[in-house]
Amino acid sequence: MRVGNLNLNTYMKQILDRLISDCRQNGFNYFSKEYKAINGYFSVQCPYHKMGQERTPSAQFRESDGLFYCFSCKETHGLADVITHCLQVNGRSWLLENFDGSSIEERNVKFNLPSREKKTVEFVDKEVLKAYRFTHPYMFERKLNIETIRRFDVGYDKEHDCITFPNRDEFGNILFIATRNVSNKFFHYPEGVDKPVYGLYEIYRERRKGVEINEVYVCESMLDALAICSHGKYAVALNGTGSSYQYDIIKRSDLRYLILATDNDDAGKKAREKFRKNVTNKIIKEIDYSCYGDCKDINDMTKEQFLSAKII
Repeated sequence: MRVGNLNLNTYMKQILDRLISDCRQNGFNYFSKEYKAINGYFSVQCPYHKMGQERTPSAQFRESDGLFYCFSCKETHGLADVITHCLQVNGRSWLLENFDGSSIEERNVKFNLPSREKKTVEFVDKEVLKAYRFTHPYMFERKLNIETIRRFDVGYDKEHDCITFPNRDEFGNILFIATRNVSNKFFHYPEGVDKPVYGLYEIYRERRKGVEINEVYVCESMLDALAICSHGKYAVALNGTGSSYQYDIIKRSDLRYLILATDNDDAGKKAREKFRKNVTNKIIKEIDYSCYGDCKDINDMTKEQFLSAKII
C-alpha cells in the first residue's frame, strides 16, 4: 500500500526501528530480540506482559496500518497507543513529530490516529513543589511513611495549613496540585480539570527501574492509595468514584490485575459496580470488608488487617 510517494510497508519498518532505538536509549527494556517480517506482519516480543522480556515473541504489528496484537495476553492496540506505553510519551505526537512525509490530515488516516482539537494545557512547574517540602503529623496519622511521601512528592503548605498532592498525567507532567486542609479535612481540586488516575505515573516509573508489579489496588482517595503504598503494595486513586476519562486511561494501560479498594459504604459499592461495568478488559477483584464491618475505608484498617484481608 502506498500513501503519497511513500510505501507504507517501508514506513512501518522505519517506525519500528525508531521505536526500538528510542526504547534502548531511554532505558526501556522492550523488544530486546530482533523482530522478523513475516507475511505482512512484524513478529515482536509483547511489551504488555512479562515486563516485555518473553523468550519467544508472541505479538505482531500489521505492516499495513500498525495494528498490534498479542496472541498470549490478547492485548490489541493501535500503533500510537503502543508507542505511548513503551516510551511513556504521547504516541500520537511522537509519530507526527518524527515521521512527517505527508500532511497531518493524511497521517491521521494513515496511522488511524484520532482527529482531535488541540487543548492547551499548562503544566505546573516542578520547582513549585520546593515550597511544600515539609511533613505534617497528619500524614503519619493517615499511615503514610517517609518513603511514600518522598516518592509521590506529598507536601505541606504552611501558609494554608493543608497537605499537597501533585497530580501527574501518565507522562509525569504535573497537571495540578490537589490539597487537603488539615483542619476541616476537605479535598480541594482546581475547577474544570479532568482528574487523572493518581499514582499511575509512579507505577510506570517503578517499572522502568525493573520493578515487577503484578497487582494494583484501585481506591477512591489519594490518602488510601498512599497508605496502601506505605504497606508495601501498589495503588492508584480516582479522586472520587471514577469517571469515563479515568476508565479510558485504565483500559489502555498495561495494568492487568486490579483489586478494588473503594470505601466500605453504599457509594463505594456503587463505585465498584460502575468500575466493573466500564472497565471490561482487566482481571478485577475486590477487598472483602465483611470481616472488618466497622472499617469505613482502607485507612481504618491496621496494616496487619489490610495485608491479611481476603480478596474476592
